[in-house]
Amino acid sequence: MIKAFAQNYFKSLSESIYYGFATKMQASSTQKTKDSAGRRLGVKKFGGEEVFPNDILIRQRGFRWKPGQNTSVGKDHTIHSKVEGIVHFRRDPYKFKKTFYVDVVPRENPNRTHYPPPPYSYHPELFPELAKNNPEPLVLLKKSEEKVEVQIKQQGFKISAKQYKPIEVPIDYKPEFQLSNLQQQLSINKQ
Repeated sequence: MIKAFAQNYFKSLSESIYYGFATKMQASSTQKTKDSAGRRLGVKKFGGEEVFPNDILIRQRGFRWKPGQNTSVGKDHTIHSKVEGIVHFRRDPYKFKKTFYVDVVPRENPNRTHYPPPPYSYHPELFPELAKNNPEPLVLLKKSEEKVEVQIKQQGFKISAKQYKPIEVPIDYKPEFQLSNLQQQLSINKQ
């Protein structure tokens, strides 16, 4: 009896609902296909790098990194430096969560964009007696006398054969910053 009932039921369904295969593809609309560009979030200045006032240290959403000493926060949680110095990251050892703080250790950064000014020299025709004590001119770029052999891969473009020595900067111009000075300043700030 159940078998006969099932056969009649499915027969009536097949007679009442009959659909053929589609001969044309149905048009469809898609949603959520638009996307905005990335916001370029993340650390912009890492630990030990030199920064100037109002430099962006970190761009973030929320406070993944928290502002520390000599830093300020913008309305979009961007951390800026207040003073000239060096970036330092630290972690609070007394908190359960791994919360990182960004500090700027105040320090005067050396001038790396320009060469130091040359010493004063007198004009040899106007002041011949004083011009005898003039220092030798500082040559920053010299052509090398000896031929430097360099292995060049030929990739379809011509490379000039001129070879130059690197720029010679005076020894006095090198910065006096060392890591031990930074550690001393940090230990003073913690106390």
